[in-house]
Amino acid sequence: MKTPITIIFVIVAILEFKAQHFTHDIGAFVGSTSLQSDYGERGNFASEWSNNGRTFSVAHYLSFYNRTLRWDPNNVLHNHLMVKTEVQYLDNAKLEHHGEWAQRKSVAGNQLKSMTGTLRMLEVGINLEYFLHPLEEFVYPYSDIWFNPFFTFGFKYSSYTNGLSSSIGDWREDISVLPEKYTLKNALSVGSGDTFSLAVGLGTRFKVAPKIDLVAQFTYQYFFSDQVDGLQAPVIENRNNEWLLNLQFGVVYHLNFSSPLFY
Repeated sequence: MKTPITIIFVIVAILEFKAQHFTHDIGAFVGSTSLQSDYGERGNFASEWSNNGRTFSVAHYLSFYNRTLRWDPNNVLHNHLMVKTEVQYLDNAKLEHHGEWAQRKSVAGNQLKSMTGTLRMLEVGINLEYFLHPLEEFVYPYSDIWFNPFFTFGFKYSSYTNGLSSSIGDWREDISVLPEKYTLKNALSVGSGDTFSLAVGLGTRFKVAPKIDLVAQFTYQYFFSDQVDGLQAPVIENRNNEWLLNLQFGVVYHLNFSSPLFY
């Protein structure tokens, strides 16, 4: 667990050292997630949208638009890019089974419906954001550009703790309270763990003041693990890695705004 975090912080430290004269922003975000896991039935609307939770994150942005006159003026790519590093906390208060199988009036259906899971996750990530409008024009106080859509792509390291319970009884004392497929060997992975993930998304910034932006962003995050939710039943229909959708809103503050137009 310590090694991936150390690697990420070393990368961030190197970026910070080389970016002492670039532009820095800080941001804070809150949002809602929908976790797609082995809880529920794939293709079922309730399963795909009801197992949701909350996210809270803080971020640092490194941008390069105020170096335009010092770099090659014909190279405009850096005027659209930001490097974002973030720390995010995810809390899925309750995971439940939905769909046809959980609604059946049978022993197996009752076992599924009685199962609930929890998930808490702390993530550290680094992302590259590409903005449609040049950043130097967007941040300039007298610019007519008041919103700036962007695409984002990045990687995250996640440390998580999941839980499992049943309203029928304590599964640790009597495993038969769970559906049969979760009583098989290596079917459960309840406790703590870690994994990496890939995140892609889109969003936009809204300029509300010379140094303040409001942000709305929507991301898709794919985990390189099928154990995040604590369930990994060794059957075909459960051999799918977890993924989630994350909708967030936040505010960003420009720490050292300086427009190249004033150089």
